[in-house]
Amino acid sequence: MNLDVLYELRERLETAAVAGVNLITEDFRLKRAVQQMEPLAKASPVFQKIASMAQAVILPECEDRAGILLDTLGLLDAVLCTQGGLGTKGELTEPEIIGQTGDIYKKISYGRLAAVLEAFRGTGGGRYAVIQEAHEADAEIFADYRMKYWMVQALGDSYAELAELVAGWLEQEGEKIIPLLKAGFDFDGKREMARRVQVIDRIAGAKENEFYRMAAKEGSKEVREAALFALRHEGSNLELLLDCQKSEKGKCKEASMQALSYMDGQGAAEFWRKRMAKKPEETALYLAPSAQDWAGDLIAEVLEDWIRQGILNEETAEEKPKGKETKEERAKERAKERSERDQYRQKLELFWKAAAGKHSEKICGCYEKMYQILPKEVPAVLSQSVIRSCHPSLCRLAEEMYEKYGDAFLEPVFLASVLTASAAETFERFHEFLNPEGLLRKLTGKKQDATGVLYGFAKIVYREKEGKYGITLEELHSPVRERQVCRWIPAGLDLRWYPLLLNYPGRFATGRRNSYSMYRNYYDWMVAKLYRPDVAELQKPYGEFFYEGALRLMPTTEGIRMMKRCGWEKYEGLLASCVKDGNSMPSYLLRQLLSEIPMSNEELAKELDEIIQHRSAKLNNGVAILEHWRDGLRSGVSVEKL
Repeated sequence: MNLDVLYELRERLETAAVAGVNLITEDFRLKRAVQQMEPLAKASPVFQKIASMAQAVILPECEDRAGILLDTLGLLDAVLCTQGGLGTKGELTEPEIIGQTGDIYKKISYGRLAAVLEAFRGTGGGRYAVIQEAHEADAEIFADYRMKYWMVQALGDSYAELAELVAGWLEQEGEKIIPLLKAGFDFDGKREMARRVQVIDRIAGAKENEFYRMAAKEGSKEVREAALFALRHEGSNLELLLDCQKSEKGKCKEASMQALSYMDGQGAAEFWRKRMAKKPEETALYLAPSAQDWAGDLIAEVLEDWIRQGILNEETAEEKPKGKETKEERAKERAKERSERDQYRQKLELFWKAAAGKHSEKICGCYEKMYQILPKEVPAVLSQSVIRSCHPSLCRLAEEMYEKYGDAFLEPVFLASVLTASAAETFERFHEFLNPEGLLRKLTGKKQDATGVLYGFAKIVYREKEGKYGITLEELHSPVRERQVCRWIPAGLDLRWYPLLLNYPGRFATGRRNSYSMYRNYYDWMVAKLYRPDVAELQKPYGEFFYEGALRLMPTTEGIRMMKRCGWEKYEGLLASCVKDGNSMPSYLLRQLLSEIPMSNEELAKELDEIIQHRSAKLNNGVAILEHWRDGLRSGVSVEKL
């Protein structure tokens, strides 16, 4: 449609407004523009409205000429705005709108974003769960550049757990998110800006060294603290960090100390050597994360001194002649000796924990001596060291200690093989430990100890997003949901491990459930985090594993979710298995499972009826709620409304 007539009318009305409304009746150009509106007025009611209003403006008897003129211009502007367009020659293609973060614009409706945006913008409790659940259920919305802005803003959220959660997601974005983190950066800012520095530090490392130096110089106390620690990546920052030991105080001085522990070179080694002589325990804590050779040598020297002191004390201990001490005096003397031994052992443990991850020749030479004193702690530290460093000297050491002391060092030698050998070689060497009828048992007549291999698997996770296996530092008794991968496994895992793990004799052992995992026992949690949805032949065995375990012990919400992930279709008997006797009624668990189990109302009601029928006649507590749920399901009430 040709809208030239409308544009001309607007132009004449604007000119008349400038010239003054008293001259409108004499403006012949305006009268002509109004007359040209007659054909359009017949085509549309809105054009007819504009034409009638414009005609009223030019009438001599008009009483409110100025008001009608403004109303006509307003309506004209609105219509022309909606009718505007932009065109160009060529073939129509999909737009690629690039945001500040480098992300391609996502075609995501505002309705999908609304709840999360409201949570980011709001305050108070409940927002953490909304955002976390949305990330799990619909992660695509967080790829939209509109959401990235609010994620960066959330780094300053008053709810620290939410800020840390979002910081972890931003780290996964990689370097493309750095421009948005730097946009509007305020060096005088508080915790939000400090978190931005931390995220940039974890993503970019030494690449943003100049930014860290600027922040360490110009920033507020919170920003300087984060920036000073970030200076650890670049050796040229050594002098600056040494100067900070003299000028900074409090947390900023602490951050510069931590950064110095990562530095290489004679200057850093000399600084810590002097400090070790004055405050050995405190220095050992600072050096715990360092992998530098000089740090390993310092810890080794302190350990050697303490081992020597302990041996000398034992060798030079004098036999006290039996005197006339009272019973109380002898008891006090024994208590004093026990206290001294405990303090000695505690200090050795502190220094030994600082040896984790270090691989210098001196520290490797301490393992055998320390094993005689701390037989449980030494294999654990060696496992951590292999994971953190994977240095050839540590892998050789694991082999040597395993050769000499056997299964006590099975975990570190297994992990070393996982990280350095092929997947097939690792399987062929260690699979017999999980085989109940394996070759070792046939030759020796003894059941092989699989603990080391199982503890090794407890540290392995499969990341579906990356499509590969990784190793974490967490122990078996710490089944947290999200584990940070310390090192990826180059060769992956041989799929032949899965039948052995899913059919291991101890798989149905009862174990203390952990509130963070929500699985029946630690073994379930270990198997679940190795699940591979891309391997079709694992779906049925995984479903059987969790279904049979739930029937034997007790079903859990996480176990049901794993069955659904596997495409498992059999859920009969799971609700009934929650009630093992007539003395307990886990109503809360039953209510959770009703929402998770993919069964019809009638099937769920039948399960509840079975529980009610087997309930002890003398114990009615809890039956009423089950009958209410059963009757509600049979009458067509949805599970969500029970």
